[in-house]
Amino acid sequence: MSFTGNKGEWSELYVLVKLLMEGKLHQSDFDLNKDENNIYEIVKAYKIESDYTLEFDRKNVIDIYKTNNTGVKIKIGIISIDDLKSISEKLFSGIKKGVGKSFSINEVTDFLAKNQIQKLKAPSHIKSDIRLKIYDHRLATETDLGFSIKSLLGGDSTLFNTGKGNNFIFSVKVSMEESIANFNRRTYKPPNNIAKLTYRLKELEELGAKLKFETTQSKKLWRNLKMVDGDLPEILGWAQYYRWYNRDSSLSGVSEQLELNDPLNFYEGQPSEQRLYEYKLKRFLTESAMGMTSETPWLGEYDSFGGVIIAKNDGDIVCFHVYDFNLFRNYLLKNTMFEQPSTGEDENNPGTEKSTGKKYYYGWLYEENNELFIKMNLQIRFK
Repeated sequence: MSFTGNKGEWSELYVLVKLLMEGKLHQSDFDLNKDENNIYEIVKAYKIESDYTLEFDRKNVIDIYKTNNTGVKIKIGIISIDDLKSISEKLFSGIKKGVGKSFSINEVTDFLAKNQIQKLKAPSHIKSDIRLKIYDHRLATETDLGFSIKSLLGGDSTLFNTGKGNNFIFSVKVSMEESIANFNRRTYKPPNNIAKLTYRLKELEELGAKLKFETTQSKKLWRNLKMVDGDLPEILGWAQYYRWYNRDSSLSGVSEQLELNDPLNFYEGQPSEQRLYEYKLKRFLTESAMGMTSETPWLGEYDSFGGVIIAKNDGDIVCFHVYDFNLFRNYLLKNTMFEQPSTGEDENNPGTEKSTGKKYYYGWLYEENNELFIKMNLQIRFK
């Protein structure tokens, strides 16, 4: 069997092998350094395949068991710590050298076949990317926990993927002497190399435009955001507005702008110690790290969820345990940024959609039912 996968998918296998080899999982500090005072011992790891589950029991060697869907468990092999070290090094090298959206790492093909590993990535219906039995020093007990995996091995990792449904729609009230088509054409190539969406928002402000958040293009995304916090759709809409208007793509910078401008009037012009926008943005980022996407219904269930494992660019692996999620929330806010997906605008006819390429279709003024609107598209990645 020929295995191909992207850097994130290969990273899931790398994390499994590396943790089994090292036998421990370090808690992270704010800067992704290992906290030597908070270490979890790896007792077992599990990998769920289509028709069975693989169990890796770590002692002086790794005993490998296979349990089918009827509960029958058999031993299928043994692998040494030294062999795992070699496999982890081959995976790390292969991921770093991997080119394209999907690639093979031929050096580990025999390892995969021998141990009946058929998939790189956990099945989509499984909430966690990896399941571990760890010795929890805080509870002095062994605990089965699922973890989400975020990989920085291929550079900056996406936290919340984009899609056409990720468009946040604003209505625009403005008196214009020029046509919409002329406005879009005139603002398509701004001066000073600023983004055209930034320029268009500035131009609309010069015209005295009033923007109002209306909804998200995807109702699935809208419901997922509402599941986390009822204000999130509007907060994220205004977050993108300030991201473009102020030319600051950092989540921390946008959070400050939300607190300063208070577009939802949380504070009613009064000083407040509460930072409602920041708190709600952190909740969104955390749920995204735990697996929330724009199109799969998010149920907000955390049973047996241990936290988030990060595979660093240098190959080290650290985690943010649920015990320390305040630390993780702060890390996410300080280390994420809004991405700029392709707008899908036709350069030969600004304000219309291209017939080819990525079709996110946002960033220009358009008319619908005698009203004007503008869209902004949501994608977030690590810095």
